[in-house]
Amino acid sequence: MIRIQRLIYYILILLFFAFISFTILPNLKASPVLPLQETKPKAASNANGEKYLSWFPHSDFPEQQEAFRNGLRLALETKRTIIAPMLRINKIYPWLPFEELAQRYEAQDKPQLAKACDAKLKNWRTELEPCDTMNDWFEIPWSSIMDLDIIKKEYGIRIIERTQGHGWGVHESALNTPITPEDVAIIDVMSFKENGTNWERIDTENPEKKENRFSSWIQSHFLSKQKLTEPLKYVLTPEKLLERNEMILQFGALNSAARYATSTSEIQLDLRKAMMKTRFNVPNQLAQLTEQSDAIVSALGGKFQYSTLILNLSKLVALDARAGTVQKLAVDGDKQQETIPENLSMEYLSETAKKELMEAVVLEIFGDIPINQAVSAAMPIQSGSKLADLLNLGRSLKTPSDRRQLLEACVDYHKNVENRYPVYYLMNDMGISPETRPDIFGPLLKMFPCIFSADDMKKWHIQTDTWASGQPELNDPAIQYEKLLQPLLDILIAGKGYSFFEIPTTPLTRFLNWSPKV
Repeated sequence: MIRIQRLIYYILILLFFAFISFTILPNLKASPVLPLQETKPKAASNANGEKYLSWFPHSDFPEQQEAFRNGLRLALETKRTIIAPMLRINKIYPWLPFEELAQRYEAQDKPQLAKACDAKLKNWRTELEPCDTMNDWFEIPWSSIMDLDIIKKEYGIRIIERTQGHGWGVHESALNTPITPEDVAIIDVMSFKENGTNWERIDTENPEKKENRFSSWIQSHFLSKQKLTEPLKYVLTPEKLLERNEMILQFGALNSAARYATSTSEIQLDLRKAMMKTRFNVPNQLAQLTEQSDAIVSALGGKFQYSTLILNLSKLVALDARAGTVQKLAVDGDKQQETIPENLSMEYLSETAKKELMEAVVLEIFGDIPINQAVSAAMPIQSGSKLADLLNLGRSLKTPSDRRQLLEACVDYHKNVENRYPVYYLMNDMGISPETRPDIFGPLLKMFPCIFSADDMKKWHIQTDTWASGQPELNDPAIQYEKLLQPLLDILIAGKGYSFFEIPTTPLTRFLNWSPKV
């Protein structure tokens, strides 16, 4: 009996080892453990494997357009689909570190903001976007003002526009697919030395967990008492960019081309050349906007028959004040003060300082505008011409009727007497007509009498206050679209001129240099 029991015991042991040999051991042999450093990022959770990139907009139109340009370069390099945030018009905010740009972007979700304002709630949204300024800005899809289809067709870049909501990263509102933190990489070399690629992966509730190896990094960057006030100077190479395998690359600020390098392949060079000559550089897709600009261009004599002056007077005064060249400030009449106000403008200058500053501007204009225009403007106006007769009347030309006669005389002189003589369309940050402020613009008008502005066009009813009516994209009755879109209207007018000159220069100068002259 004992021998039978032992035999059964041995048989059971043999069966157990046989089971191990045929099941567990083969599987162990077929699945070696990879070293930690060879572990690759988790594959994207979207079914079709499509990958995306996006960024946060900031600053004025030229900077936002530059960010989109860089997005196109990066999308071509990585074969990713662009998720494009909408263009923000007016009430812009400057460059900010990544986390602040993200918060600002989320705050400008107007439906959410409107709910808070209607309920008279004070929260982080209304703190960043005050309720009383909600109608001073709006967002519009880029495809409404720029031709994106030709870029898609010629370079195979797919573009999705985020027109519903302001969700990004794991809350991406432009996609209808589950997104996990492992699917998102945050990249911003202007905010993070390490590029921030693992920011969303931190489990703040369990900071001691092994996978939270970046928790100390997040503490030092996001909770630091020393706030980042200007962009860092790091560069992301094409090789590092292509290493990212996550479904979504979420960039922060993307307007600095030098910080995000791409290859010098033939197609990349062709894209860059196209964007500097003929592609994605004219905001002319809004029919009503283009029609209004054409009317103004026609009044100025037609395409290439006029030039544009852009004077950023507050920046000019601030630069001169910092340089010590503006010494006299006027308060309460012409009394002098030594301290410089924080928001300095021409209005703070004494009469003498205004004149000296504008005379310096005139000299700079003469030094930088096309030489043929400078020579012609310096020569006496030919007698017997309509322009000479009008200017010799000995009276100021300030009424709308007189100004219109002056325009017609200037256009006639340029076309029929001296085709090098400059007729100027003036843009200035004070938003005033030059003839109404001889204390500021006197030296400029003396040298260039043929200067006209948007205010002239409005008084002549060439530019109307209702030109946006009927444009489907511009349908909020509480927003004054004509006023807010003036910068884009000015861009279209400047782009059709013979030349332009901006002082001091801003990113607008670079953008206008890209505008095709056709």
